Amino acid sequence: MKNKRIVIICWFLTIGYMGIIFYLSSLKGTDLPSLPQYFDKVVHICIYIPLAFLCSFSFRKSGVKKNVFILSFIITVFYGITDETHQLYVPDREFAAGDILADSLGALLGSWLERIKIKNFFNSIIS
Repeated sequence: MKNKRIVIICWFLTIGYMGIIFYLSSLKGTDLPSLPQYFDKVVHICIYIPLAFLCSFSFRKSGVKKNVFILSFIITVFYGITDETHQLYVPDREFAAGDILADSLGALLGSWLERIKIKNFFNSIIS
């Protein structure tokens, strides 16, 4: 029963984090702070690293053993694309291919970080 609870918590955190991203993407452009040119790409990378990490970690805790890296990367990039599409309908926001590239880099880094030794830290806490 403990393992099932952990899986539910992991997916709850992953989906909850997606909800936070969706909320931030729903803010009007005029409600956001002004950033130096291209700094928003750094923000995108930093936001999507934890999403990919959480997604990958949740798959592993769910018992998925194969292609976890690829699955989490694809899901995170797909979420980034849907997020950018969603911004087409938010006042003072726009679809930006550069943001998708930054999201993809964050997805790559987050999936990779989960795959290496950092996962041992979280496993020792939860297990």
